[in-house]
Amino acid sequence: MAQKKNEARAALQHFKQFKARCIAYFTKIGHPKDEMKQLWEAVLAVELTLTDKTSDTIKKITIDRAIEILGEETFLSGISRCAFHATATREDTEGKYSVYFNLSKWW
Repeated sequence: MAQKKNEARAALQHFKQFKARCIAYFTKIGHPKDEMKQLWEAVLAVELTLTDKTSDTIKKITIDRAIEILGEETFLSGISRCAFHATATREDTEGKYSVYFNLSKWW
């Protein structure tokens, strides 16, 4: 039972640290404080689709996978765009993958 509590605490700490990094990034790129709620809700609500350009396959992915492919800042730049414009697309540095950010159901 103690192990599950420790895992839950670690997950919560990871979540808090991620949220703090998100807010720091959004602030750094110029979003005012009154937009942080909408940006954070976009992080939680976004639907992500990965296109593998080498095999032309498309599949839904998680936030963790998107961050793994794009890096955290590129992922958050996609969130920054789609939180106010419904959709965005970002590519990995090698041009092998494209991640589509979709919040169109939100609007």
